[in-house]
Amino acid sequence: MDPIRRRALGAGLTLALAGGALHAQTTPIRFVVPFPPGGAADQVARLVAQEVAAALGNPVVVENRAGAGGMIAAELVARAAPDGRTFFVGSNGPLVFNSALYAKMPYDPEKAFAPVAGLSRSPLLLVTRRDLGAANVADLIAAGRRDAPRLTMASAGVGNITHLAGEYASALMGFKVTHVPFPGSAPAIANLAGGHVDIMFDALPSSVQQAREGLIRPLAILDDQRFPPLPAVPTLRELGYANIEIGAWKVLVAPAQTPRQAVLDMNRTVNEVLRRPEVVQRLQAIGEQPMPGSPEDLGRFVAAERERWIPLVRSLGIKAD
Repeated sequence: MDPIRRRALGAGLTLALAGGALHAQTTPIRFVVPFPPGGAADQVARLVAQEVAAALGNPVVVENRAGAGGMIAAELVARAAPDGRTFFVGSNGPLVFNSALYAKMPYDPEKAFAPVAGLSRSPLLLVTRRDLGAANVADLIAAGRRDAPRLTMASAGVGNITHLAGEYASALMGFKVTHVPFPGSAPAIANLAGGHVDIMFDALPSSVQQAREGLIRPLAILDDQRFPPLPAVPTLRELGYANIEIGAWKVLVAPAQTPRQAVLDMNRTVNEVLRRPEVVQRLQAIGEQPMPGSPEDLGRFVAAERERWIPLVRSLGIKAD
């Protein structure tokens, strides 16, 4: 090959490689959410996705894949190409609880994912329908012990944090419930506001607005401090029920074998987003607290959650299959 043709071929190859890199930078990133639109995880995912997209100059698409206790979405991400373009908005259920709830799972929560970044955590809020007749937790406990049939308890799905926290907290408070699962927090709260179910232990983002508007009645926060937008609502600890601090958390994980640099790049971007005052304010307004940290911090956090919750879930005797 003569020198002129060699130079021309080299120039063409350089342009092709540059074009490929440019295309890769504009390929949408996916945040796969295991719940329907409108719930807490969806709200957080969309807020963070919007800010990450702006920071990277790259579109970030939020994809809702609800069902099977979050396992449909989790399996989709676990089987996705580990190319740094697909991430799972993981939560208590698909990353922790399901190990105790299902005899078989289509993915291994401990091996299928690489920790990327914490997103946020919110305490749960105990709420009732407006006309239940329980003005406070003492009234609710009395009704739960007295009334037959049992109080109906909505949740965002079997094995969801809103289900297991409700079973655990109601047992500690001494009354029984009949569980009524829904495909996500948004439809559960809609049915509670409509008077079709009695109570729910819900994550704050999907219930705080309805509580403010009087569509549902908030009775207590499952945390160690009150929630500023609902200052009159006491914590369960204040009411004499300790050790019922329970949070619904949202984190970002990637398929195992995702390149370390891709993990670190997304971690850095998410942490920068979560430290912006306007983002912190928007999260706190819906009852979420940012969870910045390293991938290693997230790995340790999820491991500690497994150690706490898997024996507890098994002790409740709840199975999802």
